[in-house]
Amino acid sequence: MEIPVNVTLLVFISSTLSAGAGAFLGSYLGKKGENLATREDLNDLVKQVQAVTSATKEIEAKISGDLWDRQRRWEGKRDALFDATKSLSAVENHFGMFREVVDFGLSKQPPEEQLNLKLFETVKRYSEAKDMLDEAILLVDMICDEPTIAALREVKKVADQKGERLVTKDVEGADALQRKYYRTLYDFKCALRAELGINIVVMPESSEASRQ
Repeated sequence: MEIPVNVTLLVFISSTLSAGAGAFLGSYLGKKGENLATREDLNDLVKQVQAVTSATKEIEAKISGDLWDRQRRWEGKRDALFDATKSLSAVENHFGMFREVVDFGLSKQPPEEQLNLKLFETVKRYSEAKDMLDEAILLVDMICDEPTIAALREVKKVADQKGERLVTKDVEGADALQRKYYRTLYDFKCALRAELGINIVVMPESSEASRQ
């Protein structure tokens, strides 16, 4: 018994469609799996980039904060040392006027009232300059390193000794301390440069010779 042609054809078509559908479905599922894997890889990559970006921002923020803090500390030291240097200069200037008045009184012997008035004015300005220096030193004490503090205090100590000599009208004794004063001033300049990271060499001979 022969199978009708239409039935044979239907079986062939059905088999062909089943095979094609199976191949298509397998290809579809495989592709879908690949896409899923690709998306997962991309998601992992995105997460990794986000983590790296976040870590980088944290590092940048920390570096920026540290740099800012260091800069602010440096500026504080600079300002404190600048004020101390200005105060030292003012003390030295008023010391010079104080010395001139004492020397004038000893050599010219003006009227006592006139001499006392000049002494009062110069001593007042000299004392005010010393008070300003004391305030500047307190600030240096708080934010600068020990070598700088010690060097500045040594300058102040010798400056005070010179002033004490003038109070007793010992001009020669005050002048005798000048060399020691310039030596301590040079040491302070070196400490100041080290504190601020300024690499400039100053020869002590030239500093002292200019004052001789």
